[in-house]
Amino acid sequence: MKHQKIAVGPGASSLILIAVVLALSVLTVLTMISARSDEAMAVRSAETRQEVYGLFASAERSLAKLDEALVSCLAEQPEDPDAYLAAVKEKLPEGMRMKEDQVSWTEKAGDRSLECAVRIAAPGAGSRMTWTEHRLAAGDIWEEDDFGDFDEDWSEPEEEPEAEEPETADEEASGDENALEDDSE
Repeated sequence: MKHQKIAVGPGASSLILIAVVLALSVLTVLTMISARSDEAMAVRSAETRQEVYGLFASAERSLAKLDEALVSCLAEQPEDPDAYLAAVKEKLPEGMRMKEDQVSWTEKAGDRSLECAVRIAAPGAGSRMTWTEHRLAAGDIWEEDDFGDFDEDWSEPEEEPEAEEPETADEEASGDENALEDDSE
């Protein structure tokens, strides 16, 4: 048995070097793409947090205005809770709505909103009000025009009635000729 030497010339090592360089280049490009997308996501996340925290701060400022109105109504020493609530309704800050003993308002920033509601306590209670709703809502995610086709009827299409089979061989042959004529037109 003869032993043959396998010779590796300079061309094979050059090919291996080129393959390694190409693989490292592809990995570098993929790393850069991933890093840029991570940066963009971090920026969006920071912007969203700033917007949400701004909404919460605005809600607290509105709550402070409402508290000032409650304090001024309590200073008038109302006789009964209904008179107190009527006085509060007259002195509500702008943008607030009152139904019975609940005051609600909406804080907006960009495409997000914060729905807020508090329940007014009776005069002489420990706290003047308590939070009942503090709900963050995002704006319209999709435009209605993008999904207008969802309003269409999604029922199954009606099936066409099956063509009747010719009864005789003559009718079958004439039917085939009509089909050929239709195809040629």
